[in-house]
Amino acid sequence: MSISTGSIYSGRSWSTSAALKVNQLEPWRRELQDKINIYDGDLDDFLKTFVPSRTPCPLDPPGVSANLAQWTPQQGHELQSYPLLIDTLKAIVSSFPDDKRLSFLNSHLKYLAFPFSAFARDHHKSRPDISVSFPGVALPERLDHLDWSQFSMIIEVKATEEEDPFGGSGTMTHTDTLVQLAVNARNLLFAHGFLAAFTIGIYGEVVRIVRFDHSCAVASKGFHLKSSEGLKVLRDFFWRFVHPWEGVGPQAVVGCDATLRRLSSADKDWLKNRLGDESEEILEGVDLSEGRVVQLWDDGNTTQPTSVLLFKLIDVNARLFSRSTMVWLGIEYNENDSEHTDGEVELRIVKESWRQIIRIPEKTFYDRLSEVKRSVPDDEWVGLPEILHGGDLGIRDVDRWKRACSGEQWLGDGDLSVSSVLTPDASAYPSFLSAQDVEPLSTGEISQDADASVVSPIDSASAPISGDTEDVPYPMHQTWSWRLSKGENCRMYERSHMRFMVDTVGRPLSRFKSTKELVAAMRDAIKGHRLAMERGGILHRDVSNGNILIVDRPTGRKHPCTGILHDFDYSSMTLSPPDAEHPLEPPENVPLYPLELSSEIQSVVEFKERTGTYYFIALELMKSGLQVPVHLTRHDLESFYWVLVWIVLRHTNHDHPSGMRACDKVFPYGDDEDATIHKEAWINRWPAIKIHGNEPLSVLLDKFGHLVDHATKGPRHGPQIPLTYDAILQVFDEVLARNDWPVDDKAIPFVRENTRTATVYGGNVIRKGAQGSGTLGKRTHGEHVTGSEVGSVLMSGSMPLPSIAHTMDLTKPQKRRKGSSASVLGGDPAGPSSSAVASGSNPPVTDDPPTRESSPTPAPRRRSTRPRGRGSKTTSGAGKASGGRRSRGSGARRAPGA
Repeated sequence: MSISTGSIYSGRSWSTSAALKVNQLEPWRRELQDKINIYDGDLDDFLKTFVPSRTPCPLDPPGVSANLAQWTPQQGHELQSYPLLIDTLKAIVSSFPDDKRLSFLNSHLKYLAFPFSAFARDHHKSRPDISVSFPGVALPERLDHLDWSQFSMIIEVKATEEEDPFGGSGTMTHTDTLVQLAVNARNLLFAHGFLAAFTIGIYGEVVRIVRFDHSCAVASKGFHLKSSEGLKVLRDFFWRFVHPWEGVGPQAVVGCDATLRRLSSADKDWLKNRLGDESEEILEGVDLSEGRVVQLWDDGNTTQPTSVLLFKLIDVNARLFSRSTMVWLGIEYNENDSEHTDGEVELRIVKESWRQIIRIPEKTFYDRLSEVKRSVPDDEWVGLPEILHGGDLGIRDVDRWKRACSGEQWLGDGDLSVSSVLTPDASAYPSFLSAQDVEPLSTGEISQDADASVVSPIDSASAPISGDTEDVPYPMHQTWSWRLSKGENCRMYERSHMRFMVDTVGRPLSRFKSTKELVAAMRDAIKGHRLAMERGGILHRDVSNGNILIVDRPTGRKHPCTGILHDFDYSSMTLSPPDAEHPLEPPENVPLYPLELSSEIQSVVEFKERTGTYYFIALELMKSGLQVPVHLTRHDLESFYWVLVWIVLRHTNHDHPSGMRACDKVFPYGDDEDATIHKEAWINRWPAIKIHGNEPLSVLLDKFGHLVDHATKGPRHGPQIPLTYDAILQVFDEVLARNDWPVDDKAIPFVRENTRTATVYGGNVIRKGAQGSGTLGKRTHGEHVTGSEVGSVLMSGSMPLPSIAHTMDLTKPQKRRKGSSASVLGGDPAGPSSSAVASGSNPPVTDDPPTRESSPTPAPRRRSTRPRGRGSKTTSGAGKASGGRRSRGSGARRAPGA
């Protein structure tokens, strides 16, 4: 069974306050659409399948206490029922070994911020009802400071069975409740690098266990808390949770990543010593408690991983069901080599993501680029990074699993076979979780630093019990949730965990130190794009502000460049590299490397996509009804222009009448027709905007805009002149050769009106009235509301702030549904629809629009933007026209404020 939230609001007439809450829930409702599955098997089968453990529980089943028998939570007064509920949970685990016992904290009155401080402003805080410790950590009844490092699981409590979001009656409260589980699971996944996270929902007397990963969530059938059978299920679940099939150490629970661990005090000291005199500068503003040490496994290498200490998160896509990309700054880690050496320390970029398994692994593209690097002169290798270590952990995990299932020996770490039994001595079992230099804490002590979840060494009481064994668990670095809950026909929705390191360290375009550096970085990225296309046969297909970096430390490069183009996980590639003697011209129809699984699943073969980050997608791909064969080179070249416009409008001193809010008006989100009109209006504006005191950048913006203008005009405006590398690079080279560039004109920080905001969805905002009640107000999408206007109906922790960039797939144009998210995606963005699953058919293959800088962002409702003629007033709510500026080109459609 799949839970569909699509019918949640149908046939209802909501009050004003309820309508406001619907607006707040909408982004997460779309995020969860058709991604919540209920497991059809019984509870024992659910536990064996999704909570694998090779250590059977020897304890007697718990009984129902007199207090629990009288426990009856009251709606609106759930908080009063928590003490008795927590006592019941404590009793369930009271006989567990000391180092495996969980503890429970009433955390409802405490806020927890998003796990990474640099990105916490982009996400609302949350208030979990009951928080669960890591094994062996005794949480006190009260904690003054809460952070996600202290907790391994979350429990949400509602008073009535009717509030069970998996019951199927489809009320707004159900979505509210489901969102609470999802937000907590998202934070657990990111905080600990979990491969899967568990939450428990208690709805009256009904309990459900829900397992989340980055592809979907799977919920157990409901069971009764106030019964011996229900208490046994909870006891067995907790036992299995703290006795994972793989992993030993202070954070070893089911779902943990055995190739990752938190930083210890010794790790932090090692890093500071290794950085030497640069330590203070490099670590300025860095919270090392958020760092981690990870292993990188090269393809084909099962015994010698590369360890990397990751100390600063550079970027994160905090979507739950998505690629969930994390980009880290790190340094290769060797605990025996802590002394600083002369010369610059070689910092590295490490990327983690969860690719759809139908997509070509990103490392495949980097392997092709490595071939290109070996075939070109050193001075031509510009604008591209090179992969050093790492690969697809999911593929490796599946290989381990297949070998274990067939009885073959795995000549590497972490044998999964049932004959590989844990021993009391942690060092006898290979696990990266059990670091030798972790400082133990006595049970009951909670640290306020990064070592908060570290506990005493493994107690002999927790030794595995010989006897019955279970089947080898399914891989966890590659999701198996769709297959296990819906069958093989949904295999295409699974994801695989990738982690690799590249040689070049950079910073975002939005942090340029001078506008000339910005332009030089973009020029080099265009050169890198050309090199990848013409010599490697690789088309990037996702040119965006986040995928171009300004090179900070060109370590080891004979011919340093200023910028690089990275993030090739949405790219396409020819079957073989072009001949070095005849570089590939921009192709219209060339045979491309097939998507994964295309030999097995027909719908993958038929899957034609046009991809990109929404704000930077080329006009031709945005227009509905156009039959564009594939995403082409010219579309990527146009995206470079929109990236330049985006950065200029946000981070320079220009003369656009809307000032810092110009970007919101030129780049509306949520309706491709509206977005097309605004982009066309921008190209048609004359004269172009000027950047104060910066003639070279003004000239570049104007000349690049002319090239895009001539390339996108329709037949009635004369012949189109396609964008070419030569034409664009000539413009960049000309302006970079000028000697009148400003000096030290670094990026102006982009700041919204107030960071304490209510988010605007569909033009509606929440204001706080005199009595604190929520009232409707009108705002343009993207505009924020000051803190004093935030209504009390905002749901704590459920809604993120608007995102800055969305990466999305545009499948073949389909019938547009007014006001629906499908009109944005050209298909249902959430994956399989409930009707498709029910009928057993294969739903359309799409990917979610992962965000670069925040969580799910709503699509604003559609507005009428039909032009009334030049100079006429507009009826849309987007703002005023652009101060009487005339547009060039007859009959051009004009977008308000563009």
